[in-house]
Amino acid sequence: MRFRGHAHRSLDDKGRLILPPEFRDTIHSELPDGVMVLTIYDKHVIGITPKQWDVLINELESIRVPSRSMQNTIRLLNLGYTVTPVGKQGRIAIPAHLRKSGKLEKDVVVMGAGRRFEIWSAEAFEALLEEDNDVSSELAENNVSLPF
Repeated sequence: MRFRGHAHRSLDDKGRLILPPEFRDTIHSELPDGVMVLTIYDKHVIGITPKQWDVLINELESIRVPSRSMQNTIRLLNLGYTVTPVGKQGRIAIPAHLRKSGKLEKDVVVMGAGRRFEIWSAEAFEALLEEDNDVSSELAENNVSLPF
């Protein structure tokens, strides 16, 4: 399952959001029950499949002596955990604790991030676009050549 692209959306008064049609279609074509896991990561709400969640938690629990930062990351992932059905129109409910953690108010941006989707506040998304991220050295070190 791959998520790409982005869409500007608005949360309704109950914290519900309509996913982009491509995301909805991807979820419903690959997950018969249309259920996703939402949690907080890197100060943003993320959506992953239940299977991805299980793999992630098993891998995190296998870390022999997690640092304090890793323990806190595991805590944040677990305290944010919620299962949400994706409705036929692509509507999901974002619980209050995730809206608060992700600083999500009315205007948000839903973006594909490969195997997950992310929900950012519109302000955080605009700040992301303004960042100067020079990754040319890292790409070269990993033998990744851009086709453009």
